[in-house]
Amino acid sequence: MDVLLAPAPVLLAGGSTLVSVAAALFVYYLRPAYILILLRWYNVWKTGFKIKFVNVAGRQFGYMERGEPQEGEPSILFLHGFTDRKETWCEMIKYLPGHLHMIAVDLPGHGDTEIKPQDDLSFKNGLVILHQFVGAIGLDHEQFHIVGISMGGAIAGCYAASHPEEVSAVTLMCPAGVRTPPLEQLGSLLIPESTAAIKEMLSKVFYNGQAAEPPEMILEGLLELRRPRNDSYRKMLAESKKTPNILENEYMDKITAPTQVIWGMHDQILPPSAAAVLEKGVPNCRVDMLERCGHVPGFERPRKTASLLIRFRKSVFKS
Repeated sequence: MDVLLAPAPVLLAGGSTLVSVAAALFVYYLRPAYILILLRWYNVWKTGFKIKFVNVAGRQFGYMERGEPQEGEPSILFLHGFTDRKETWCEMIKYLPGHLHMIAVDLPGHGDTEIKPQDDLSFKNGLVILHQFVGAIGLDHEQFHIVGISMGGAIAGCYAASHPEEVSAVTLMCPAGVRTPPLEQLGSLLIPESTAAIKEMLSKVFYNGQAAEPPEMILEGLLELRRPRNDSYRKMLAESKKTPNILENEYMDKITAPTQVIWGMHDQILPPSAAAVLEKGVPNCRVDMLERCGHVPGFERPRKTASLLIRFRKSVFKS
């Protein structure tokens, strides 16, 4: 809390310190979700991104973008994981070169991207919708580098296999769709209904989950932000049960672009051993295993993950 209230004394000259502190305390204790929203906006601003929206087949997509396309430096499209959102990439992106053109999108039913009651939530229809988004923003004018984590990793790999003409490189971070554990187990973990359940989720997602555990009021805010989407998340999970290993069974051997797999050695959500399956099954694949890292390399070890991504790009785009 001290960190969140630190800016308040700056207003002393205007005689507003007490009001500022009172307002901060009010937000922190009564609507802690607002703190998380403000931190999210701050991270977007700090990394130089702009939040944008586009209508795709009657659906509003939210995404953030930084930079302009450059010759010899393919753009990067970032895909987040299940129940997450585009801003999750900010922590790692701050260690990437500023000249790169980067886009992070909210997948349907996440963040600022809509989902409708009648939507087809199947995995393959999700690929169709993502392809429509790519076309709507003109990203398909040149080949691009697609990067995904967890669910977004499965989508990234399957998209690269489905649209090889669009993709010049693939980075998969702890991707789903390969040797996936029972989804009933993951669903109860990743769709928490209480702060105690969120603590359990964090203990599994992060290598050192207890160290990453925020104050109770912040957990309340996180729960408040997630709760309205929980029914949609359950429907998505139910659809995923029909094709739990879709990347492994249907797509990985069709990926033609150079592929990088980054996996936390201590991942408790998806098995790190699946990296070897991808290394063997994807035609041109390299694997980087990260020590002291769980399911979210870009958040737990952002500097190292960014350096691996940069090194991979240099090896692929030598010019």
